[in-house]
Amino acid sequence: MMMITENAELHRAQRAFRSVLDAFAHPGALCTIERAADNPVRPAALDGALESVVRLFVDQAVTFSVVDAEPDASAAYLTGETHAMRFPVREADFVVVPARADVQLAAEAVLEACRGTLVAPEKGATVLMGCARLVAPEQAAAGGEPARHVVEVRGPGVADVNRFAVDRVEWARARAARHDEFPCGVEIVLVDGEGNLVAVPRSSQVTLAGEDASVGEASMSDRAAAPSKPCLVGEAR
Repeated sequence: MMMITENAELHRAQRAFRSVLDAFAHPGALCTIERAADNPVRPAALDGALESVVRLFVDQAVTFSVVDAEPDASAAYLTGETHAMRFPVREADFVVVPARADVQLAAEAVLEACRGTLVAPEKGATVLMGCARLVAPEQAAAGGEPARHVVEVRGPGVADVNRFAVDRVEWARARAARHDEFPCGVEIVLVDGEGNLVAVPRSSQVTLAGEDASVGEASMSDRAAAPSKPCLVGEAR
């Protein structure tokens, strides 16, 4: 029975990995990922879908940070499960933002994440952000929590434009406020509790339907508009 369980979990992880690869190959396109198995010790801030995404990226070879009003429980759980080290946001390889994190915390997570350098752009962080709802635009008004915002993604991997609807867009406004110059920047993965997933690589251009290319940058506070700290070559991550 244990062998069957382990094989099932391995196959689930393999399917999840393929889904994330497909999401990055087609920025802004909706993909799906299977939720991690129920775990009675998993903190409430981490739903099964977000944990499934986190477990694909975070292991003992990388560092992570959790941005939440009460991050310690989630961080301790992820350290125990993955053996990864917890670092401050500006130094972490992966920044985990649960769906319950408020607008300010989520925006600050994106703003402060490491952008990498021209010499080592791969050192730019990946922000794994939970959402309440992530759907196709035509489904935005259906169901419970409304996906009020339609996001448009253009750039490499997109034939014309890919669109999705989501309940939160502070990540997009914070991303615009960073003023990163490619190849520097952050990768963003959005996932809702049902396992709907979208990837926004650093090479993508993001706009909100009905807004200009600034993605509402003027609405960010002065604090939010502050540039993130670059990671220097050779600096501890």
